[in-house]
Amino acid sequence: MTERKSPHWLKRGQWLIAALALGGLLYVVALSWFKPPLPLAVASLNTLPVGCPAGMTGTAGRHMDLYTPSGLRYSVIAPSNYEPTHRYGLLMMFPPAGFSNETSERYYKLTEQAHRQGYVVVFSSAVPLSSRALRMQTEVVPAVTATWCIDEQRVVLAGHSDGGSVTTGLTVRSSVLPTPRNIVVSAAGITAEDLQQEPCPRPLNVTVLHSPKDDLFPGYGAGTVKWWAQCMQCTEEVHTEVSGCQVQRCGQGNVLRYCVTTESHVKWPAVTEHFFEWID
Repeated sequence: MTERKSPHWLKRGQWLIAALALGGLLYVVALSWFKPPLPLAVASLNTLPVGCPAGMTGTAGRHMDLYTPSGLRYSVIAPSNYEPTHRYGLLMMFPPAGFSNETSERYYKLTEQAHRQGYVVVFSSAVPLSSRALRMQTEVVPAVTATWCIDEQRVVLAGHSDGGSVTTGLTVRSSVLPTPRNIVVSAAGITAEDLQQEPCPRPLNVTVLHSPKDDLFPGYGAGTVKWWAQCMQCTEEVHTEVSGCQVQRCGQGNVLRYCVTTESHVKWPAVTEHFFEWID
């Protein structure tokens, strides 16, 4: 990643843990202390293309204690019928503030469905937002694609709260290779004014989830959607999906989706039951 001046939204992430201590600590503690079993890897139900070189060493199932070169802990869970010659999608889930990779997996609850859809799913641990944290998080995807057979046209970045901020920051700075085809950003602490300081990334599909009454970042989502619409050269016509999310068609066949949510900041929105409809 090119070294740049730290944007304002990184500073918001630095005090987010303190804010959670007031508003959402019990929720986070419950996930950390009352640990339900992590889900087992399940089989992919999709027919996947072949095409990876020989020698990919990634295997099926759960791999929990992996580390990037800079020491960031992450986990990779591959479908139970993973084959190293078939190309799988990659779902990279960035964590909310203060979450470990295990806690993130329990929070998002996406592992089993990701496997059925033919994705290798990855969860990283949280690092307080800073330029260093972004550099650490950007190392995860290349480490996975060097080990598991990944379809570069099915790379997805997603996250809630700090995870949404990391997803946005790495995307607009073109810091993740291979480039994501889809991002899903929930309750991120980034404003339209923050994004005005950033370049438009390569074309992709964008889904933004945000509550206008978010108790930490109220109204941020609507502003960032306007920035994305301009950046992605979207039409003004808006179509409302069955989920209630609003969709605009954009340049190069891409889609911008805005889901107005109602949950408090600490909750992963219920509308994410449509998550895999958005990315596939």
